[in-house]
Amino acid sequence: MGNLLAYSGTTTKIRAIRSRLFTEENYRELASMATVTDALSFIKKHPGYHDLFAHADEASLHRNDIEKILQNAVYVDFQKIYRFATVYQRKFLDMYFKRYEVAILKSCLRMVFDRRDMELDLTIFKDFFEKHSDIDITKLSNCTTLEELVSNLKGSMFYDCLNRLSNVSNPTLWDYGMALDLFYFKKFWKEKDKLLKKDALKSVTAAYGTKMDLLNIEWIFRSKKYYNMSGPQIYALLIPVQYKLKKADIHDLVEAPTMDEFDTALKKTYYGKHYEGYGVRTIEPMYNKIRMKVQRGNAEKDPYSVATIISYLYEKEHEIDKLTTALECVRYGIDPNETLDYIL
Repeated sequence: MGNLLAYSGTTTKIRAIRSRLFTEENYRELASMATVTDALSFIKKHPGYHDLFAHADEASLHRNDIEKILQNAVYVDFQKIYRFATVYQRKFLDMYFKRYEVAILKSCLRMVFDRRDMELDLTIFKDFFEKHSDIDITKLSNCTTLEELVSNLKGSMFYDCLNRLSNVSNPTLWDYGMALDLFYFKKFWKEKDKLLKKDALKSVTAAYGTKMDLLNIEWIFRSKKYYNMSGPQIYALLIPVQYKLKKADIHDLVEAPTMDEFDTALKKTYYGKHYEGYGVRTIEPMYNKIRMKVQRGNAEKDPYSVATIISYLYEKEHEIDKLTTALECVRYGIDPNETLDYIL
């Protein structure tokens, strides 16, 4: 009864905004569009994006402009949920918010590395961001060197993890991105035990434990298959968290001398045993399917809980990825059926 009362407002709000997610039929229609302008006009008419695209001319939007507008849809929904959340629920959302800070910092880093003069459009998120973040986006977006960017992070939680790279010879954009990811995952995993309890803790542990396990598997796979990295190099990249993927599993995956032996080791893990078809050829496409199954399952089992918040935010973020992919497929004239293979 306590959860029902505590989460009734939040759950009701999420049900309302969930009704505006794209359906399979919407995706099929989007994939059949002949031009990007036609596809954007279709998205613009959709209830979940109409207001965001209302003042945009779809015929003149560049790729970066489109991505910014779509990403703003996530920020809008996050703020709606936050406004309806209780003080306790906001503890989780404040923790979750750090992922958006990381994403914005990565955008700033890309601008510095690529020497691009690109504006970060956070107008729709500005007031919320300034209230909840201790980083100055205006300063960061105007930085032209790494030293300047890192210096402007002094006083924030992100300064130390990026400043350490000043001791590394010629760090790359990938190095900075990985440093931010590892810092965020470790901090999130540690803070959840302090801020959450009982069912909320159980739901967050399942959702993010699964995510970190699957990311570690994917990173091991990519490191071995595409970069021929050594064992010590791979271990250094991994999130130091084990949920269902045990240390012995990680060892067997990292040390597997061939992809066939990697596949054999993968099939012996929890994920290989519990998800049919999960193997070396399906690691990347099944990442989202497994996460969706875990999070939807938790939300259905306990709808008046933080699981519903987690499930919706993931689905919305995943929708943005699918819309971006669909637009790129339309841009390059990919057959609609092939496009649907990528996004459904």
